[in-house]
Amino acid sequence: MVPGYLDTKYPFTPPELAGYLHETLRQCYVSARLADLPVALTRESSGIATGARLYLVPSVPRLLGPTWPELLKLAHGGATVYLSYSAGPVSDHRGPSHDGLGPAFGVEHQLRAGLADRIEDDSVTLQFRQEFGPLAAGSALCFAAAGNEHSRAYLPVQPTDAQVIAVDARGRPALLARQVGSGSMVLCTYPIEHMAAVTPDVNPDATVSLYRALAEHAGVTSVVTVDDPRVAADVMVRSDGARFAWLVSQAADQLTVRPRLADGLALMPLTGGARQDAVMLDPFGVSVLRLDDAAG
Repeated sequence: MVPGYLDTKYPFTPPELAGYLHETLRQCYVSARLADLPVALTRESSGIATGARLYLVPSVPRLLGPTWPELLKLAHGGATVYLSYSAGPVSDHRGPSHDGLGPAFGVEHQLRAGLADRIEDDSVTLQFRQEFGPLAAGSALCFAAAGNEHSRAYLPVQPTDAQVIAVDARGRPALLARQVGSGSMVLCTYPIEHMAAVTPDVNPDATVSLYRALAEHAGVTSVVTVDDPRVAADVMVRSDGARFAWLVSQAADQLTVRPRLADGLALMPLTGGARQDAVMLDPFGVSVLRLDDAAG
C-alpha cells in the first residue's frame, strides 16, 4: 500500500516523512519481488483496491483516518492485512499516529507519549512460537537493527485477543495475528522494512522469508517461484496467451536453481527441446523460458 502521506502534502506533515516513506516502500517492494509475490501497488489516498489476498503496509508511522475501517473490511472479507510498526524518522510528533491500531490488531500498546522504545540490540530476532506458513515452530528470522534516534524503536504491546506468533530475543511479542472474519490482521512490532532500507548491502534479508510466510498464510499462490532469494521469478503473458517465465539473478556467482511451478506446468526452452527442471544462471544473469502444459 502506498501511504497517502507519500503522494499528498499536508500542512502538518514534516518534509522528511515523504522521503522516509519512499525508501521504506521501495525496500518492501524489493523484498516482495525476491519472495516471488505477484505484486501490485494500491494508493491509500484514492481508496485501497479490493480483491487481493495479502496487503502489505510496511513501517508506516501514520495512516489516514478512513484507512482503518477499509483494512478491517478487507480482513473480514478474507484478506490478510500485515502492518509493521514505525515511530517515524523525526522528533516532531514522534511515535505512531494510528487511531485504531490496538483494537484492529488485538493488542494494547505500552507506549509513553513522545518517547521512543529504543531497540537495544544490534539485531532483531523473531523466534516463532508456532508454525506460520512454511516457518516451523522454533525457527527464527534475524534482521539487522538500524535507524536514527527516533526510528530505531519497537512497539511494546500486550495481546488482548491476538495470538503471539513470534517473540523477540527478550521474549517480547514481535509478530501477532488476530482473526478477523475469514481473514486476519498481522502486526510486526519492529520496523523491519525501514531498518533494511537504511542498511547497506542488505538484500536479500529475512523479510523475504517473512513475506513468503505471510503469502502462504494468506493463500497467495505464484505460478513460478525459486527458493533462493537471490533469484526473482515472474511470468509474462503475451497477447496471444503464451506465458513465459523470467528468472533474474541478483547473485555475483553462477547459480543453478530448480523453479517450483504451479500444478500442471513445465518449463521449456524457447528454442525447443526437452523439459527443463534445472536452470543455470550466469552472474546477474537472466533466463527466459516458455511455460507449457506439462501434459502437452
